[in-house]
Amino acid sequence: MTSLPTATLIVLNWNAGDYLPACLSSLLRLDYPDFNVVVVDNGSTDGSVALVEAQFPQVTLCRNETNRGFAAGNNVGLRCAKSDFAVLVNPDVVVAEAWLRRFITPMLQDKKIGIAGCKLYYPDSRVLQHAGGYLTRPQAFPGHYGLREEDEGQYDELRDVDYVIGAAMAIRRSVWERVGLLDEGYFLFYEEVDFCARASRAGYRVVYIPQATAVHHESATMERDSDFYWQHMFSSRWRFLLKHYAWRDVLQETILAEKAWLAGLSLQHRRAAAHAYRATFKSLNDILAARERHGMAAATPAEAQAIAAELQQLRQLAWQSSPLGTGQLQARATVHERPLHSRVPLLGPAIAWWRDTWNSVSTKWYVRPLLQQQNDFNQSLVRRLQEHASRLAAQEQAQVELIEDAAGLAEQLKEMNRLLRLIDERLARLEATRSQHELND
Repeated sequence: MTSLPTATLIVLNWNAGDYLPACLSSLLRLDYPDFNVVVVDNGSTDGSVALVEAQFPQVTLCRNETNRGFAAGNNVGLRCAKSDFAVLVNPDVVVAEAWLRRFITPMLQDKKIGIAGCKLYYPDSRVLQHAGGYLTRPQAFPGHYGLREEDEGQYDELRDVDYVIGAAMAIRRSVWERVGLLDEGYFLFYEEVDFCARASRAGYRVVYIPQATAVHHESATMERDSDFYWQHMFSSRWRFLLKHYAWRDVLQETILAEKAWLAGLSLQHRRAAAHAYRATFKSLNDILAARERHGMAAATPAEAQAIAAELQQLRQLAWQSSPLGTGQLQARATVHERPLHSRVPLLGPAIAWWRDTWNSVSTKWYVRPLLQQQNDFNQSLVRRLQEHASRLAAQEQAQVELIEDAAGLAEQLKEMNRLLRLIDERLARLEATRSQHELND
């Protein structure tokens, strides 16, 4: 036990007061000889900071004034860590007593393991939530091995994976010293996917360690099907795509798959996708700079221009996808002739010929003009509905973008006010120092 290295457990908190006591209590019960717990608070307003101070005085508490997101929040803890290993822990995770020892030991046995994830269960069950993560190409959709499967030992072997989730992620110190900290361009989602990809590119193994087990309540402080959730999920996915995929693959494969994927989305998800494309377009220069900074080939001016144009086209396509189901509506708007079926027995071929002839004549002379008149009216109505839907979509798009711009300006104003407060405080200190010097003179 005494040969085990030091570890810092970083718990990022944002209004998770209902879960923190169980999480911190389980961490403090670990059978590990040398570790410390750091709680980084992202501007919580639920009283959880006071809870930590009152009930867990042995925990180091770092406070951010605002919710800085997953990456920036955890980076505060990583910058403070002086240990050999750091482990990111969500506040809604409860760990087993031997969790940390079983987590770190395989990483000591293989120095190439830079990042590791553990086996996560859903609460009060043996149902798996996470046994390592994988990505599907060409759109970088994430998935978990073992998701919602009953644990019968099928994922009990240590193995390499594309990524592990940040709910419980162990990191060797040399990893963040070599590849840098988490990318703060991600506010939520894909931060750990990005970090694992960078570590893998630097030659480290990213592995799943099944002997270390924990329970994860998952998205305990966030509504999973909210607009906020999907907008950040889609935006972060595109930041990852543009940072880590070859340009040729993005332009020739991802874009085509994305357009086909949009057609099957619900209205809520199309709007979230439109938000993501716009956000990605606005931050494209930052994404391209981060891509180059993190070791991927830089974009040529032509490639950057092509990506920007495709993002704009995807955004328009997401908004223009009619919630009315245009193709289905068009099909239903057309009335067709129906064949005559009679159960009346016929007395002979002559009568059958006479009936068929009369049906044909009556259809041509009387029914068909009525059908054409009805179809013309239906098509006119469909066109009007389509025009109305397009106007509504355009108005909604403008309203959403105005709200987004206003929110961005509000954040800038908040930051400017913070800087002004710092300047005022600095000036006050300088004035106090000057006054003291004058008194001394």
